[in-house]
Parts: sequence; C-alpha cells; structure tokens
Amino acid sequence: MIYQLAGNGRILLTVNDAGEWNDLFFPFPGQFQHLREMRLGLYDVDRRNFHWLRPGNEYTLEVPSSVVGGFPTTVWSGHGVRLSVEEMVHPNHDLVLRILRFRSPEARHLRLFSYQSFKIAESLFQETAYVDPSTSSLVHYKRGYYFEFFGDPAFDAAICGEHTLKGLQGSYVDAEDGRLEGRPIAHGAADSVMQWNIELAPDVESTVRIFLAVGRGGATVHKLRDDVRARGPKRFEKESKAYWSAWAARHAPDGPDDLGERAARMGSESALVLKLATGTNGAVIASPDTRSLVVGGDTYNYCWFRDGGYISEAMDESRLRELSTRFLRFAATCQSPDGSFAHRFFPDGEVGSTWHPPPFLQIDQTATVLSATWRHLERGADPDVLLELWPMVKSAANFLVHFRDRATGLPGPSFDLWEERKGIHAYSSAAVVHGLESAARIAKVLGKETPHWLSTAEEIHTRTLELMWDPALGRFVRSVEPRDEGIDASILLALDLGLLEPSDPRYRSTVELVESRLWSKAVGGLARYEGDEYYGHENPWVVCTLWLAATHLSLGDRARCRELIDWVVSHATPTGLLPEQVDARTGEPKSATPLVWSHAAFLDLVCRYRGTVSRLRDSANSS
Repeated sequence: MIYQLAGNGRILLTVNDAGEWNDLFFPFPGQFQHLREMRLGLYDVDRRNFHWLRPGNEYTLEVPSSVVGGFPTTVWSGHGVRLSVEEMVHPNHDLVLRILRFRSPEARHLRLFSYQSFKIAESLFQETAYVDPSTSSLVHYKRGYYFEFFGDPAFDAAICGEHTLKGLQGSYVDAEDGRLEGRPIAHGAADSVMQWNIELAPDVESTVRIFLAVGRGGATVHKLRDDVRARGPKRFEKESKAYWSAWAARHAPDGPDDLGERAARMGSESALVLKLATGTNGAVIASPDTRSLVVGGDTYNYCWFRDGGYISEAMDESRLRELSTRFLRFAATCQSPDGSFAHRFFPDGEVGSTWHPPPFLQIDQTATVLSATWRHLERGADPDVLLELWPMVKSAANFLVHFRDRATGLPGPSFDLWEERKGIHAYSSAAVVHGLESAARIAKVLGKETPHWLSTAEEIHTRTLELMWDPALGRFVRSVEPRDEGIDASILLALDLGLLEPSDPRYRSTVELVESRLWSKAVGGLARYEGDEYYGHENPWVVCTLWLAATHLSLGDRARCRELIDWVVSHATPTGLLPEQVDARTGEPKSATPLVWSHAAFLDLVCRYRGTVSRLRDSANSS
C-alpha cells in the first residue's frame, strides 16, 4: 500500500508501507509507471552478513505520521545500524534524490547496495542498462526514456544483468555475498546494482546521496547530471527542502480549533495530495495506486472529469487556484466535438480505456466541468481565464440542453455516478441542473447570450422532483428509465448541489433515511448503496461519508459534521492518506489508496466548515 509520495508535476514517486519505492511515473503523474523494483541492502564486511532493508530481516521500520513536507522519510534500525532515508523530487528539475544517513554506536565497515529494475514505458523487455566509468554513472534506457543514476560520493562499483528470462532471478543476488561480479552492460530484461563502501566511526553520521536524473533522451539526463556535479550535490538537496518547507508553511493548518489538530493537519495533507496528483499539463489522476492492475488489468491512473471537477473545486477553496486553472485548460483540450466529455482520459489527454459502449457517456461529468469552471471564477480566478474557457463552456452547456429524454424531459440515459447502471439518475439530473446554472452565471459575467440554459435547468429541476420523488415511498428513487428504487448515497450529493433547500422537510428526511439504511454498524461510515459488492459487502466510502457530513452541516448540525470528519481522519493510513473505501469488517483501508477525490472532498468540507464557523462568529461579534 502507498504510504508516502513526492513529485513535481512530471515525476511522481510513491513509497509503500515497506519503505520501498512503489511507483515512478514520468512524464506525468499516472503515466508511465516505469519501475519494476527498487531495494536497498547492507553487507557487514567484518561480520560477513547481508540483509535487504525489509521488515522481518531483523530491521524495524519507522515512517512519519504525515506526508506533509514534500519528501518521504523512512528510518531503519537493526544489526547495530540506524539508517534514515529521505526521498525527494526536485521542484523544477526532473531529479529524484535519495539521502541516506548512517549511524552506529561502534566502528563499522559496511557496503551499501542499491538494486533497481525497470519496466520502462510499462513493458519489461527491450531495455538497455550500462555503466559509464568515465562519468561514474549508471544508465537505463528504452524508446527515448532515460534514467541515469549517480552518487555523492560516486559509487565504488556497479554492474548490470538480467531478470525474469533464462531462469535468472535478477542481479540483486550478485550483491548478497558482498561482492559485485557482473558485467558493465546488459540488454533485454535488464537490471543493475550499485555499491558504496562506508566506513562508520562511532556515533558519527555518514551520508550517501543517490541521484536519479529522468528525461527524454540521453543528452537531457547527462546535462542534468553534469549540472548537479558542477553546482554541488548538496545545493539540490537544499533547494528541494527549501521549496517544500515553504510550500508546507503556506498550506499549514489554520482554525477553527474545534476541528482538532489531526483533522486540521489532514487538510494540509490533502492539499499536498491534490498538488502531487496534478500534472504540469493540468491532468489530475484519480489515484497513483496501481495494485488493481494485477487483478483487474487496469488502474485508477486516469483523469475522470467528475473526480477532476470536484478536485478542481477543492483546489479553488484551498490556495491551489493555479492548479485548478491548469485542470480546466486540460479539460478544454479533451472535450469532444459535440461538447461532452468521454468516460476517462490518460494523463497525456488521450482517451482512456472504458467498459461502456458508445457513446462512452456519463452525463454528470460534462456538467461537473461547468460547475467547476463557475466555482473557479467565484473563488477569484481572473475573468480572462474564463474568457479563454468560454468556447468549452458554451459547447458543454449546449450539449446538455440538447441531450434530453423526450418522454420525461430529463437528461438522456447515461451511466451513473458509480459507472455501473445506464438510466436516468437522480444525481445525474441534479448535476446537469447545477452545471447549466453555472454556465448561465458564467455567461452573465462575460455578457454572453445564454439561449435556453436557465429555462432548461428549471425544467429539468422541476421534472426531477416530480419523477424522482415518490410520495408513496416517501423518498427519492435512484433512477427512472429504468425505474430503480434502491437507496443510494449519491442522492446526498444531489442535495448538496441544490436539488432541495435544507429548509424543505424532504431534505432532512432524505438525509435521515440514507444514513439509517447505509451506515455501517460494524465500523461506521456510509456505504454507496444497498447490496454494493465492490471490494467487499457494503464497504463504507470516504466520499459518501463526507457527503453525509456536508448535508448535516447544511442542516446546521455541526456536531454531527465534526463526528463524521473525525471518522474519516481515524480511517486514514498512518501517514494521513485517505482510501477510496474502508473494509466493512476490519475498518482497514480498501481499494485505491490514496484516492484523490477522497482528499478533495475532505478539503472542500473542511473549508466550508471553517467558513460556516467564521460566519457564525462574525454574526455573534456584530450583534
């Protein structure tokens, strides 16, 4: 499971709960995942024993309690040695830094080994690895992607080999006797090992810096290597730490105090996750987690415009406005000619995989982009940005106006929020209403004509309440065409978008019904819908629980809202990352972790909660 992250909008590095590199994405977060395996090992020369740094090899592992700070840190203790490892990605150079600090109470003669194998461009073979003794560097490359390792001090030895084929385990076995005997170049399923000799004086720290330059083309990474050496390796460590310290300070938690320190800190952690999941081109991936690739053949490493729209809104609430601008510009490049948005996209803007038949449509995604664009202006974006986005807004709004079901007057059938059922859904209809209203507000600011946008929104709103609220049942149905009476947490999000006013008795009764039917009695938290079997039976989802919290906040029940925030915080990983869902039996994180939408929903709710409290205090002071 991913525990820590570092990145710069081009590189995204994840570190797992065993303290090892898990994923290395480039040139965008989520694309491509180039890493097969990375491990560190120590050989004690005097005692003639070797161990890979892994829990269970008589080493204990410590991880920080927060991802805020911008660089993952792990501390290994065992065999009389303490080793701290800091992982950094330079903010403006495509450079990964590993800072290893050794300490022992007695003199020790050690050898550090770093083993690495790649699956460059997400395939295992046709790769080359070579050692260049003239530059004391080690290079892996394929199809224009280059990865160059070098150190401060320079490594004492390095070899290349192969894995997977020909009955070979991998070159890491060459390190386990404490001596490297391989060759300087290999191709095919290539891997490599580097070695440093370390002399430790008693209680004196010794430092090794391992650098990885990443780029398209050998000349690019060679130049970066030379720049690091010319300007001094310590300088790049200093620059990385200075930048991330400044970033963390800017996004430090601020009141209100009644949220609690841990919840406030998670707001900062969530802001960092949003930043690291966003590419320089504006694409925002749903999650960097790749575990589902093994069992499902696919991942969450895509940009969904539903997730992205809500993430964009959270960015605008939390001093990440530039990232929101990038995302909306990215959306404009991905829009279909008819104004809609397809199911999901690769981070480079190409259409992603799907399990939906043509036209690959979830109508709420198009609507959510419009809502996010209005929120961007509402929270301070320059109107020039909106003018740039106007063609996208106009095309999307016109599509929503024309994508109607003649019999009901509602939006035409499409797949639901959960991407499982095709029909005319209550949440999707509410999202379209909100999207068209947002587009009309944008048009008014820009002085543009808005033919039928508001009138269509009003018609759909009216018809949604007429057809989706069943007086005999005393509640909303999930969908019509086909009719589905299932209890679904997405109706809470529809309420939050304005389907009903909180003063309407149906608002409160809907919240109470959904909470009573979908609340997990074993571990708490709110499930998606009755009978959900995705990764377990009716697992609670973080976003659903936060929608419930938002509706309680709208009803004025801040105490219940705080309780639900505390539930979310208590089900994060030890480093503060939020999963998609929680196991209904054990309470452990389940499925994609971190899920960026979970962090966005948390951040948005905390910002709204703070605003509510601030308004109440202002009112009290004025009276």
